[in-house]
Amino acid sequence: MTSYPAGGIVPHYTQGTEFYSHDEAKILAETYYSIGNDLYQSLLPKLQTQTPSQEDIWRLYPAFVNLSFSCEIILKLFYENDHGNIVNGHKLYKDLFNKLSDDSKKIISDLTINAMKGNSDSDYTNEMFISDLKKSENTFAHERYSFEMIPGKSHSLQCSFLLTFSRMLNILAKSLK
Repeated sequence: MTSYPAGGIVPHYTQGTEFYSHDEAKILAETYYSIGNDLYQSLLPKLQTQTPSQEDIWRLYPAFVNLSFSCEIILKLFYENDHGNIVNGHKLYKDLFNKLSDDSKKIISDLTINAMKGNSDSDYTNEMFISDLKKSENTFAHERYSFEMIPGKSHSLQCSFLLTFSRMLNILAKSLK
């Protein structure tokens, strides 16, 4: 059995010298997206019934951890393309999207807004996009630690937005060099 180094080390790169190559990061992002989307799509018929099981509701958390992590990786790739170095953080809006070039922000937001309009929200605006992105920015951490929820303290999950945003980012990632 082949073994690979842990901690995100890519065999061809010295640790700490640069982010994954774009090709490797795209594979990771696409895989996290596929896992999250496939899980969500398998749950959707059950969630649309009157009484989804508690188990099905709990299965939403891993789906959205994977979708949001896919978004994080791709936003970091955009940042690296824009600025020539890497950025740290998990917050999709504050740590990542907000730091992109105006051109990258426009490409990402326009594609997502048009997709949201096509998903039946014909009045979807840039203001709604920013609001949804801010509401979703910490999904990775919130959902990853969902088993540690504090009663009375919660956040909303922007399912339709995060599904669309992650899908659009994965489409855009194919064009990144």
